[in-house]
Amino acid sequence: MRNQTRIVLLEDDLIQQAVLVSWLKAEGYQVEAFNDGLDARNHLSDHWADLMIFDWDVPGMSGEKLLSWVRGRSRSTVPVIFQTVHSDEEEIVRILDTGADDFLVKPVDRLVFLARIRALLRRFQTAGSERRRMIVGQYLLDRANLTISRGDIVHTLGAKEFDLLWHLASHRGIVVQRQDLHSVVWGWDGSSQSRSVDMYVSRLRASLKSMQIDWVIQSVYGKGYRLNLSEAPAPSEMVDIGGDEILALKR
Repeated sequence: MRNQTRIVLLEDDLIQQAVLVSWLKAEGYQVEAFNDGLDARNHLSDHWADLMIFDWDVPGMSGEKLLSWVRGRSRSTVPVIFQTVHSDEEEIVRILDTGADDFLVKPVDRLVFLARIRALLRRFQTAGSERRRMIVGQYLLDRANLTISRGDIVHTLGAKEFDLLWHLASHRGIVVQRQDLHSVVWGWDGSSQSRSVDMYVSRLRASLKSMQIDWVIQSVYGKGYRLNLSEAPAPSEMVDIGGDEILALKR
């Protein structure tokens, strides 16, 4: 559903930013806009996006460095479009080689801008729907069979537990908001009062423990959950270690 598509926009020209945001919101996209690369990076540390649009020459942290940072994280498959005033072929090739999926040369035409976004989302959504297996650390997640395996040892999870694990693993090392898990697994934007996600995360923790898989699902206070493949919590986060979390943080 397009109205659930989340886009992060990095554009330091505030007039241009307002124009692009208005175009995107008119199409039903959810948009988070930034004019500083460091602010965008801080947001992306705790939130996921379906598509990112970066200006190349911005303060704080350049679009190029931000793109390298994004590609260095587990959420490396998110589609990224960059905007630039540079039309030099070598410069565009260099930026594409950095990891961008498409580019637009300013000034941007509205119809072309929106068409490129639709095309890129279609391509990545199709690729995502066809992806049935994912290697995470030393384990293989098999979406078709709802299994997690290592060598000849195969474990089967319930459908919702597996969907939660798949989404957390796709964004491992990054905080996934509780409402995002509702939207992905249950197909709706669950209210913050619902405990369905918490209950299934608790079940998933217990399943991982019984399978002797030392992954840690951290509860990050006031935000959501993060999957780490090691037991060391991020030092800058407040990690809730009450109840279920104590179980998860022990071997």
